[in-house]
Amino acid sequence: MGMIKLIEKWEGTDANRTDDQPKDDSEEIVQIISKAVSSWYVRKDSKYFAVDRLNVKLSMEDVQRSCVFRIKEEFGHLTPTPQILKEVFQLTIVKKHSNMDTSIPVWNGGIVCKPGDPNRFIWDLGTVAINAWRKPAYRDLEGVDASYGLAEDFFDWFFTRKEEKEKFLDWLSWSLQHEDQKPTWAPFFYSATKGSGKSTLCKLVARLFGDENAVCENSVDKLTGKFNSPILSKKLVISEEVDLRANSKQGNALKTYITESEAVVERKGVDAERVEQFCSFMFTSNHLPLWIEEEDRRYYLIEVDHDGHAAGPRGGEFAALVGKLHEFMADDRRIAGLYGALMERRQAEKFNAKWLNVQEEATPLMKRVHAASEGTRKAMLREMLDAKGMKAISEAKLTEFVKKDLNANLAQTKHLITELGWSKDNVKWDGCDYSRAVWTAKGYWVDRGKLKGPEGFEEQDLGEHLKVLDVCDDLLGH
Repeated sequence: MGMIKLIEKWEGTDANRTDDQPKDDSEEIVQIISKAVSSWYVRKDSKYFAVDRLNVKLSMEDVQRSCVFRIKEEFGHLTPTPQILKEVFQLTIVKKHSNMDTSIPVWNGGIVCKPGDPNRFIWDLGTVAINAWRKPAYRDLEGVDASYGLAEDFFDWFFTRKEEKEKFLDWLSWSLQHEDQKPTWAPFFYSATKGSGKSTLCKLVARLFGDENAVCENSVDKLTGKFNSPILSKKLVISEEVDLRANSKQGNALKTYITESEAVVERKGVDAERVEQFCSFMFTSNHLPLWIEEEDRRYYLIEVDHDGHAAGPRGGEFAALVGKLHEFMADDRRIAGLYGALMERRQAEKFNAKWLNVQEEATPLMKRVHAASEGTRKAMLREMLDAKGMKAISEAKLTEFVKKDLNANLAQTKHLITELGWSKDNVKWDGCDYSRAVWTAKGYWVDRGKLKGPEGFEEQDLGEHLKVLDVCDDLLGH
């Protein structure tokens, strides 16, 4: 059935006929519906895309057919006649005119996040980018009193140290009050036990920013991966179960996303582009984040160590509170009340969303992690080698020390000793007919089973030199 016949078949009633329809009313209805249709779609390369499903290409026929039913559903009370529908499609699709409100715009392929901007389209030189940010529906509610409500009880349970709770609430309230800006550090919640409420807290924060403006992913794989545009176009990005290694590409990418206001993003089938990003980040993990470097100012580490976790003595009591909080989160008016309370909150005088003072504001967990950071491990490795007078060490002994005594993963071995200026070679010693990996200090080398060095160094048998570390208890007791 052709489009015209489909329109004319529109459940015709006397009310839907043009006979008694005043001309002025018809023109007004055409304008109203045309504005709506023009906000539903964009066009590019003679194809159409629904703004909420930009990965699906539509033909003009597809758009018109879907519009017939959507218009009927949303504007049936205006009794749009077949003639009105024809005029709507002429105005929004066929005619070339300069009224931005009543013409499906040309999409330049861009997707941006403009928090606080209610416009769905961001116009630029006659084309538009799609604004991914949407105003949460609960913010349109009226007559709601500002109140933390049940969330206050949850915060008191969740945070066992008052200064950490206040710091987090300052970060959260500032981020909501300044949605068109981005903080340059992120809360990071760690707990060795499960069922501590980290995911519940993340869901609560997502509700405040608006579920359509938030994304929650397990790990950081998609965030730091190739096609990351859908994630970096959100206002709130939550990564749970984060477990990285020191100096990884993923860790370095996170640093950039947290601190920089611009990022290179890519979508499938579209060239990479540099865009402005406003992301606020939150992270959680059940793994101690020893990959975080000493004095790193990007993460505010909070240990979730209350006794209401799944295996804790008050687990049942906390679980009951979490159940009630989920009911609380499902109520838009209660979320609106919490939002109002956070919008009224005034941050501490020393609070700075753009800079984290790790010297004055370090949490117990931050001190613990920073003390075990890579810099500390590197210093310990240097001290051990110097104390033993070692100028060469087998890779087997090195990895044993790094893993057991420095509590580091094996992937860090090469990085730690390389930064000390050491280099690796495969050599034979002690009469073995196969090569083994040996690390030697800068200026030293192995030749035919002998350790040699700069002028003044007395040549040594490599096997004898390595025997200093043969006793494992002596090594690990350092």
